[in-house]
Amino acid sequence: MKRLLLLYLACGSIGLAAPRAQMRVVAIDEEQGHVALGLALRHLGNAGVFMHVTAHPDDENNGLLVMLNRGLGFRTALATATRGNGGQNEIGPEIFEALGVLRTEELAAMHRVDGAEQYFSRAVDFGFSFSIDETFDKWGRDEITADYVRLIRLIRPDVVLGLRPDGAGGGQHHQASAVIARDAFALAGDPTKYPEQLKAGLRPWQPKKFYFAGRLGAPGEQNQGARLLAINLAGYDPMLGKTYSEIGTEARSMHKCQGMAQLLALPGPSPDTFQLVQSTIPGQMEREERSLFDGVDTSVVGLGQFAGPRPPRELVDALTTIHTTVQNAERRFATEGADATVQPLVTGLRAVRALRAQLRTMGIDERGRFEIDFRLRQKEREFQQAVLLASAIRVEALADDGVVVPGQPVRVSVVVANRGAAEVTVRQVKFDGFAADRPCALTTVVPAGRGRGAAPGPPATPISTLRKDQAARCEPTLAIPAIARTTEPYWRREREAGRYTFDEDAPFGLPYRPTPFYVQVTLAFAGGDEVIKGLPVQYRYEGDLFGGEKRSELLVVPALSVRVSPEIAILPASPGRAAPGPASTPERGTPPAAGRGGRGAPSGRGVQPAARGPAPAASEPREIRVTVVNHAKTAAEGAVTLTVPQAWSATPADQKVLFSREEESQTVRFQVTAAPDAAAGQYHLAASATVGGQAFARGYQVIEYPHIRRQHIYHAADASVKVIDVKTAPNLRVGYIMGVGDEVPAAIAQLGAGIEMIGPDDLAWGDLSRFHTIMTGVRAYERRSDLRANNGRLLDYVRTGGTLIVQYNKFEFNDAQYGPHPAKVSSDRVTDEHAPVVVLDSAHPVFHTPNTITAEAWSGWVQERGLYFLGERDSRYRDLVALEDPFPFNKGEKRGALVWAPYGKGRWIYVGLGLWRELPAGVDGAYQLLANLISLGR
Repeated sequence: MKRLLLLYLACGSIGLAAPRAQMRVVAIDEEQGHVALGLALRHLGNAGVFMHVTAHPDDENNGLLVMLNRGLGFRTALATATRGNGGQNEIGPEIFEALGVLRTEELAAMHRVDGAEQYFSRAVDFGFSFSIDETFDKWGRDEITADYVRLIRLIRPDVVLGLRPDGAGGGQHHQASAVIARDAFALAGDPTKYPEQLKAGLRPWQPKKFYFAGRLGAPGEQNQGARLLAINLAGYDPMLGKTYSEIGTEARSMHKCQGMAQLLALPGPSPDTFQLVQSTIPGQMEREERSLFDGVDTSVVGLGQFAGPRPPRELVDALTTIHTTVQNAERRFATEGADATVQPLVTGLRAVRALRAQLRTMGIDERGRFEIDFRLRQKEREFQQAVLLASAIRVEALADDGVVVPGQPVRVSVVVANRGAAEVTVRQVKFDGFAADRPCALTTVVPAGRGRGAAPGPPATPISTLRKDQAARCEPTLAIPAIARTTEPYWRREREAGRYTFDEDAPFGLPYRPTPFYVQVTLAFAGGDEVIKGLPVQYRYEGDLFGGEKRSELLVVPALSVRVSPEIAILPASPGRAAPGPASTPERGTPPAAGRGGRGAPSGRGVQPAARGPAPAASEPREIRVTVVNHAKTAAEGAVTLTVPQAWSATPADQKVLFSREEESQTVRFQVTAAPDAAAGQYHLAASATVGGQAFARGYQVIEYPHIRRQHIYHAADASVKVIDVKTAPNLRVGYIMGVGDEVPAAIAQLGAGIEMIGPDDLAWGDLSRFHTIMTGVRAYERRSDLRANNGRLLDYVRTGGTLIVQYNKFEFNDAQYGPHPAKVSSDRVTDEHAPVVVLDSAHPVFHTPNTITAEAWSGWVQERGLYFLGERDSRYRDLVALEDPFPFNKGEKRGALVWAPYGKGRWIYVGLGLWRELPAGVDGAYQLLANLISLGR
């Protein structure tokens, strides 16, 4: 009995510390009550601004951003040169510009933890680069320097931190961003530099200090004369209950598409070193430092420095009053609780507003007034937010629809709840961005009846003053303006340009164009002081059952969304002899139509699975499908037409579509016949749907995952028809083991081969011998535990005569022996898409059966040749090609890009060449090489 009692007690105490079985990362932005107010108070007395400059999403120092913003109350900004569209994707099929949107959203998810603001330059991530000169050339060094000068003048930071400018390793975007950041630091305060920015309303600004991240120079160098600062980011924050490095890993875990570690940091030292390389503070370069802001007065009282060496007494007194109210609020918060902070916070807000109104009368020059008011404006926003938190006021503005069309009515529910001790009066609820922006009156929230047949509750009554635990609501029906702008990125890339074009009317460098749909609630507290709460109107919906509630701002879409499939169609220049195969299976995440809340939303772009049957010759009809989705709430009837090149034909001339409801989708089919004399090359088809005299010729791709908000990216409703001299072996059946998601299966279908997805059951006990060739998708060994577990069956398939093609994997491939002989994946890559390719075994059938691979097959590639080549390996592996980058930091011939090994009666092939990237881009040679690879099984 005693043992049972001890066991019971032990289990009980263990249970108190047992790990939770739900997500461990909670956005700090969603904190309420005591923690949220405590963090807000930290910002009120701090006027300092910090700016971190990086090259890509995931380059930032996450623990540092958390420490400075959440811990110390600095305003923090992350200025990222690119949106990361040239990277890889470990969670889905998005590549190129869609990946840039995904990574932009992952930064937004990260900042909900670390509190930083996000900005971007116009630089494009054109892929991994071993050359800083190539980076400068493609970005435009002066243009991106101008972007960072603009951001410094906009944000006005006291301290700027860049990445390291040295190092011979890869990823020279990092070094380029560091050099540009330092140049911008030196130029931003010079009014003769980039004067067009000053004409547009910006003002020069000289930050006080510039740091590089880390200790510069080779290991062991003494860095003579360097001023180094060591910061331990493992400091424990009792308000947050964790160290800054722990929270930093929570923020960093949002970079999921880049395979960032999901295990969070445990307690322990987390040192970081920063090198001060430039300062405008006299003597600062000779002094020892304890923080990044040593020598910088970031107090509210310190704002008097902008009025000159002898600021007016009334300015000093006003700033001192603000400072005193903050101290009073902090003291009451620590000793009496949130309710006791309301009055000093309202007093501080009143003092900030009074000072802003009086600045013009204080004899301060215009430049000084601007700098003081710039920072006081930020303090006013922060004081208002602190008052709302201290008063426990919650405001929600939720629409009944999240994907809306111009002219559509939307019911918006505004809820104001008072959970604090003091009364609050709602003076006004006003909407912005809708067709009729008008105020609405609040009424009491009526409890819903409980159970079927329950008697209705009391009627709602008008209310303007809310006591403790009272809530009020107004639910007007508003209209989306008929001329509402479609919600889409404001940046565009022309073909392979290294720099984006920004819409001139969009706020420069923000993640997205701000939503126009806002509600503004004006609240009055005792004494008549008003606080304005402005927030975007949102739509909330259920994600999957494990993700819970999700929210998005209102996304405006056209009444009809039009998509063409396939977006790249392949026509052999000579008749392809492939026999009919089974219909292709679309990859995960690409159902046919877009719907609300991300359900049924296509997430891939590129070649789409072909219809059942052989690949036609150029002279034979080719089926093109056009999918039209109705997003309007009304019925619609229209026609779809397909525009084809001269001398081509499309049958029928048009197709009728009829919709009875919202979200209904119809797919119509056209038979397209090329001109009899159509030469090899690329041809353009365009679809449009006309309803009520209005033509629609675009469709959107939904980008959404559990950790990010829904976003849309648009594509013209067109298709490229590639007439290519390409053939595949007859009667070819290919099995595909999908990894993280790619478009290769659709490309195989375009070649006319039968393609079938291989699932867990097939891998475990299915008949693999029915496939002539099996191909694993990008990083399949990382993502597929069933593949790892049953890899032996694949090797048996090869040993008995099968052909297995393994596309590139990362280092998880090295955790076990997955090839037929010992081999490991390396970090080798060739980043120049024009790098010469040397064929090492010209007699190998992959180069001449059924297509002859000539030098022309290696032209027109995009971004890179390939990556993660097969490295250290057994001598039984044979290299088929060798490549070499022209860049000094990636010297030497690289092998392992295309490797084969005989095994038993079959063959095992590793492909580090980036077919997964080249095929959606429509590269002819990639299709020819793919056709030869899959044909080896015949």
